[in-house]
Amino acid sequence: MNLPPLLPRAPHGGPTATAFRGLDFSVNTNPYGPNPALLQALSAADHAHYPDPAYSAARQRLAHWHGVAPDQIALSVGASDLLHRLARAFLPAGGTLLSLYAPFGELARAAQLQRATIDVVSALPNSLPSSAALVYVGQPHNPTGRSLSADQLEYLADVCAAKGALLIVDLAYMPFTDFVFNHHPSAVALYSPGKAHGLVGARPAYAVASAEVTAQLDNLAPAWHLPAGTAAVLEALPAAQDFLTQTLPRVRADQVALAEALRALGTVEHHSTPYLTLDVGSAARVTAALLAQSLRVRDCTSYGFARRIRVSTQGAAADTQLIAALRQTLSAVH
Repeated sequence: MNLPPLLPRAPHGGPTATAFRGLDFSVNTNPYGPNPALLQALSAADHAHYPDPAYSAARQRLAHWHGVAPDQIALSVGASDLLHRLARAFLPAGGTLLSLYAPFGELARAAQLQRATIDVVSALPNSLPSSAALVYVGQPHNPTGRSLSADQLEYLADVCAAKGALLIVDLAYMPFTDFVFNHHPSAVALYSPGKAHGLVGARPAYAVASAEVTAQLDNLAPAWHLPAGTAAVLEALPAAQDFLTQTLPRVRADQVALAEALRALGTVEHHSTPYLTLDVGSAARVTAALLAQSLRVRDCTSYGFARRIRVSTQGAAADTQLIAALRQTLSAVH
């Protein structure tokens, strides 16, 4: 049997199999969550019966919110599942995934499982290789926080349309910024609202795309692929936006203060996201030293930045502890 190779899991921030009781700055979620309205929807869901296998209510509510038809919505438990389905549906063996900056690890892993090539570029491409089937952009990118303008995204979508490629626009962290995405027929927009609403444990995610693309995504999903609680969270999402109005200004103030403090310790890259990167010389060494102090940060080596760590604000009090620990650690390792 000619089976695909077994690949290690993509590294992520956040929990691991090893018990951790400290402060976790490796996760990019709203520290003032979870959103009470979404938490109520989760707990009030009917967990005793199978949900509607078509998840009609959630699709219709999200479609009305985005101004599209219900058949342009694909639902998922986590955006990672959508990325794997996109690779299976649209990235043939021998094809190319073109990514502006390093792609999210799950998409890279999905491409490897498809036996495809990953081509990382550092500038907006004016053309695509003939083998390009999928093009990926994080808006904003993780971990750098860099974003394209609306005109640049539309241009990239047009480039993809001309080559018959599909553009994936990963909007996981868009709510933390002022950007609003205008949907394009050659693009699929991925939404991960659990991050901004501080409810990542429920794993709500969905895609907005043409009906042809969402049909392919739905075709690769098993029956009842969403638990009732996750479907209820997505159905309640459009009416639960007041939480962002109340909390995101606090997140923005915290992240600006954290970036300013860390600039005294090294080169910071920060672009209005809850996370930033800091050049610490050796990311692996500093990450290990902080972990020994019960502080978890994200080593960016897997993104191609072996000198950088990524940290995300966890509120002013927790951030103060991180700043002090980093100052001490960097003095010791240097």
